[in-house]
Amino acid sequence: MNSCKQPMYIYLFCLLSMIFLTCGASHKLVDDVRYKEAGFTYENLKQNGLIVSGMSSDVIKLSDRDRLDYSLTFSNVLIGKLRDASMIRITNPQQLIADMGQEAYFTMMEDFDHQKALSRTWADTLRDILPDVRYILFAFIANENIVDEASDYVGTSATGEEEISTEYKKTYYITVDFLLYDLQNKSRVWENSIFNKAHRTESRSSESGCLESCVNDIIQNILFGEPAEISREEVFVKIVEKFAEDISKS
Repeated sequence: MNSCKQPMYIYLFCLLSMIFLTCGASHKLVDDVRYKEAGFTYENLKQNGLIVSGMSSDVIKLSDRDRLDYSLTFSNVLIGKLRDASMIRITNPQQLIADMGQEAYFTMMEDFDHQKALSRTWADTLRDILPDVRYILFAFIANENIVDEASDYVGTSATGEEEISTEYKKTYYITVDFLLYDLQNKSRVWENSIFNKAHRTESRSSESGCLESCVNDIIQNILFGEPAEISREEVFVKIVEKFAEDISKS
């Protein structure tokens, strides 16, 4: 019985070591308001309504399901962070799909992927469908790059056993451009580019001899996920929050 308990104690020790050596990602955001039409203010959104169309990109391939999921995240985070959001008539991506139809919606978003611009044809279509809403907003992922690093070192654990540790480092670079259009004038009124450099380190340790038997890479990944993982959604959410802060001040 005791012979069975000892590996279990070692296993629990290894798990606790990984938990305490895990830290969350840090985010460094840099924003750049590239264009603002003279006379446009945040009050215009409050008075005339906003369509949150969704996420677009020409550097990553988005399935319809992924696009809708990210677009809803975009809308939900934005509504949660915009100043006086309850006073703005906001149409989210699901509502937009209900109004214009699924096929038309995804075609419009794919066109935006390629052109990074709202065509006059789509502006006219949206104006006809939603005549009481003046503005439409797109989030466009302009670039995305992920750098993974790992280094091993040998030390001594609290039990005096030789310990092998791996320090994982992940750096996530992403830039999202936010483009706001006036459907009445068929013109762009705001463009804001926000860059996020997210960084996370994580150390995972195991005593020599127990790596294969109790805390191998497969088990670690099942329990804790990929080491130093940073998801696209996490970095995107931080950027949307920053955008909401920026435009609320306009």
